[in-house]
Amino acid sequence: MSSTVSSPAPSTSSTAFPDDRTRAIARSAPFATAAASIASFLVGMDVLIVNVALPTISRDLGGDMAVQQWVVDGYSLLFAALLLLCGNLADRWGARRVFVCGAALFAAASLFSSFAWSMGALVLGRCLLGVASALILPASMALINETNPDPKRRAWALALWGAGGASASAVGPLLGGLLTPIHWSLVFAVNVPFCLLVLGLCTRVAPSPRRAKRFDWVGQALALSGLVALIAGVIEIGALGVSSLLAWTLVAGGAILLVAFVRSQAQVRAPMMPLGLFHVRGMQVALLIGFVMIFNWYGMVFICTLFLQNGLGMGAFAAGLVFVPSAFVTIAGNLVGGRIITARGSKFSITLGLAIMIAGFLFEFLHPSPIPVWAIATGLSVVGFGAAITTPAAAGVVLKSVDPAQAGIASAMFNTFRQVGGAVGVAVFGVIATFLPSLTLALRAVFLASALLLALILAFELLRWRDR
Repeated sequence: MSSTVSSPAPSTSSTAFPDDRTRAIARSAPFATAAASIASFLVGMDVLIVNVALPTISRDLGGDMAVQQWVVDGYSLLFAALLLLCGNLADRWGARRVFVCGAALFAAASLFSSFAWSMGALVLGRCLLGVASALILPASMALINETNPDPKRRAWALALWGAGGASASAVGPLLGGLLTPIHWSLVFAVNVPFCLLVLGLCTRVAPSPRRAKRFDWVGQALALSGLVALIAGVIEIGALGVSSLLAWTLVAGGAILLVAFVRSQAQVRAPMMPLGLFHVRGMQVALLIGFVMIFNWYGMVFICTLFLQNGLGMGAFAAGLVFVPSAFVTIAGNLVGGRIITARGSKFSITLGLAIMIAGFLFEFLHPSPIPVWAIATGLSVVGFGAAITTPAAAGVVLKSVDPAQAGIASAMFNTFRQVGGAVGVAVFGVIATFLPSLTLALRAVFLASALLLALILAFELLRWRDR
């Protein structure tokens, strides 16, 4: 797809502008990487920090279990549904501009949520946070891509970006447990200083190119409404059960709208999601890896949390502490993963990471009953380490598989698959827990299913994709 890039007025020398631009990018790369990594941390932390505070929030503001669920799901729903739109905006308006808008909205929505006077207002605030996260995430990957043109530097920057998201899984529950006893509003207000730091770093980042592109309004409407209906239906299946007519109506309607969206993308001159990207082998593998990894991880965290609290009688904060070792191991894995990518390439890193994850799931599945807490923590750590090696490699494949002008939408596609995979994983594994006679059996079923799914992806990767 061709596009034109707007540029500033020419300087007195015909070669001065490219040299100045190159130097500006080199100077801004550390600031862009730091801002993107902190933002990745914020986006991940906001998924987890509110869970610990929900019982206290409910006592103060009221609301039944369904309303509490929408405090969590309102965020993830808007986040996943708007990623494609925001990826297009990052390519059209410039990654830095969209990233800054997302960080500013994140700060404003956090303040709004901290002063929420009712559960309805809090759900609205969480939805606004989901919109802000959708603006931030694809723009952050595109920002890393354009400020780190060297593949080795880009691999290291993506490892730091991944470490930011991984650290959120440790800091989120801990901060939630520490701040909620003071006042639940602090779990939202704590975001504001981080947002201000991100905005300050962005003042040192070179402006991104703006690309003149047609805007596919029909495609945007079909994609947005289809994803909202599909994900809302999946969420309602998890909340209301597989017999819910409303849930299946939403799923069917969402699927029909998404089929119409795909058909429209094959017919318009300037599609918002170029279907040709699905023919790139690297993109195929990266998208499947992104979906299955988060499908498994979110589903496993959901079932493990149920097992720890309902099966073993642990409190929410104590259960959250079980995930802390895996979070720190994951941070280390992201940093190690950057070096492995540099030394051995993306294919080796993905193969190694998937193999480690399969070993972690099999360790937990094969451990004799009753499954002790230390075994769950160990298995989570092994899986997290493998995921940390795989994720930056898959993100790097996405970026190097496409033209720089499509980095925003390619990143959005990758993260959309991840977020949809997470929503589906929680719903599917929740249904498994409902139908099996015990949480121990549900836990083993999740471990085995996750290992088998990852083994299929590993086989597909080895047969279909080659490193470039």
